[in-house]
Amino acid sequence: MLIDELTRVVDYEQNLFQIKFVSSSSRHFLAANLLNLKYVQPLNIETWCPKMSPKASLRAILDDKENILTQDPSCSFKDELEFAENLRKAVRNVKALELPDKVRVGNGFVEYSKNVDRVVFAGMGGSAIAGDLVRDWLDAEINVPVESVRGYHLPAYVDDETLVFLISYSGNTEETLSCMLDALGKGCIIVSISSDGALARVNNALGLPVVGLPRMAAARVSFPYLFTPIPYVLAKLKLLSYEKVDDEVTKAIRMVDKLTKDYAIEAPFEKNPAKKAALQIFGTVPVIYSYGPYRSVGLRFKTQVNENCKLPARCDFFPELNHNEIMGWEASTKILKHYTLVLLRSHDEPEEVCTRIETLKQKFFEKRARSILEIWAQGETLLTRMFSLLFTGDMISLYLSTLHRRDPVASQTFKILKYEVTERLRTLDRLEQQILRFA
Repeated sequence: MLIDELTRVVDYEQNLFQIKFVSSSSRHFLAANLLNLKYVQPLNIETWCPKMSPKASLRAILDDKENILTQDPSCSFKDELEFAENLRKAVRNVKALELPDKVRVGNGFVEYSKNVDRVVFAGMGGSAIAGDLVRDWLDAEINVPVESVRGYHLPAYVDDETLVFLISYSGNTEETLSCMLDALGKGCIIVSISSDGALARVNNALGLPVVGLPRMAAARVSFPYLFTPIPYVLAKLKLLSYEKVDDEVTKAIRMVDKLTKDYAIEAPFEKNPAKKAALQIFGTVPVIYSYGPYRSVGLRFKTQVNENCKLPARCDFFPELNHNEIMGWEASTKILKHYTLVLLRSHDEPEEVCTRIETLKQKFFEKRARSILEIWAQGETLLTRMFSLLFTGDMISLYLSTLHRRDPVASQTFKILKYEVTERLRTLDRLEQQILRFA
């Protein structure tokens, strides 16, 4: 390919820069992260990707297994591609879990034989999303209120008939430990899910049940172990049908098995939908829209792009976005050209929702977004469809991290928050000491 001109345009507001190739016959655009300038070094395109157009070179990057694994020292791809097998292991683990009848805590008892009249999930980030997914999945099945808490305190209404799931992959999430302190003070029924850390230590010291999980690359790839205990514990406490839970989880595992083959690193670009989607999104800000029961999946996709790729992303859901978010598509095309619209679709959409989505596509989205990516759920049950979208989003985000030459795990921001804030304030030590007073 003959290059007539090579220029670099920096857009500080978007924190992106664009390399613009102008040839005698065509114009190609390649966006990369401003903070990762080495991605396009040297700037001589023929040296960087000889005898390839920019688009072909990006496809080659996505098919280069050695390069992908080199950029992933914590093995996020490996952990993610073992999603189905980890679900099976998590099912075996939780089936072996025995809940106590009651545990003495402080001056009272935590009673697991009581009737549960509400459920609260307390967690943050990649750990919290497990509770969100269960809530959306079971919204039409469970007969008690279910709420997710992302913060330091539980709602004032919790009491000794409230089941509180404390979910923290690391076990050192200060917000979750603070919620545990609230739960103990109100005599709530407590079940914790954690790999280690302060949360596991205080539960073991108090004799409260904790579902363990293995150490993995990060909380987000441990999702099978964070999610699976929840519905089975709800079934053990007679809030759900055990048979229904087991049947739907089994079917969801089979779906992920199928998709794992489709999205494997070895699956070439032309036959790999996740690689194709990553290339379509590359160089833009993904705006992810979902519907009703798939809200948590949309949020998961957004946070996976944030964490794996170190990129901004947005999400919203129908029908609520019809009353506010949609007005944003009247903005200048100078802004909207930076967006790829990702629609998470399902054939179980109500007619009212489906009609509005199709109308907006024709009237606004197709004319204003840089491009539109529709991802359709697969499967006969709601959980299977949710998992098909979730796993697809996970894999797209990982391939997108490869295009941006990002380690999916390493994060300077998290290090600053952990070492310069949490450790300086000694929050974890203080919370752990306060919780152990209930021993």
